[in-house]
Amino acid sequence: MDAYLISTDTRKSLWLGKAIRFKHEDGTDRVEYYHRGSAHGSLNHETPILNKVLWKFLAEHAHKEVRIVFAGEFDEDEYELVGSGDVEVEIAEYLGSWPSRAG
Repeated sequence: MDAYLISTDTRKSLWLGKAIRFKHEDGTDRVEYYHRGSAHGSLNHETPILNKVLWKFLAEHAHKEVRIVFAGEFDEDEYELVGSGDVEVEIAEYLGSWPSRAG
C-alpha cells in the first residue's frame, strides 16, 4: 500500500513509497520501512537523493503538522505532490539548489 508524508497546513504531500510490512514474533504486523522503485533496487535510506527530498520536506514543514498516511486516507486531489516521480526530473526540480548555505 502506498504511503505519503503529508502536511495538512500546506496541503503538500511526499510519496514515501510502498509500505513494507513484517509480522513480528509478538504477532504484530507493522511497517518496517517504505520503498520506492523496483523490488531489487536500493532501499530509500540508501539513496542519497531520496534522503535529501525527505530532509527538505521536513525543513519546509518545521512547526507544521505532518503525518504519514496511506493511499485512500486523504484526498490526494487536495494536495500538491512534491519530490515524486522521475529522480532526474521532478525530484531535481523540487530540490533546486537546496540547501542554500547562505544565511
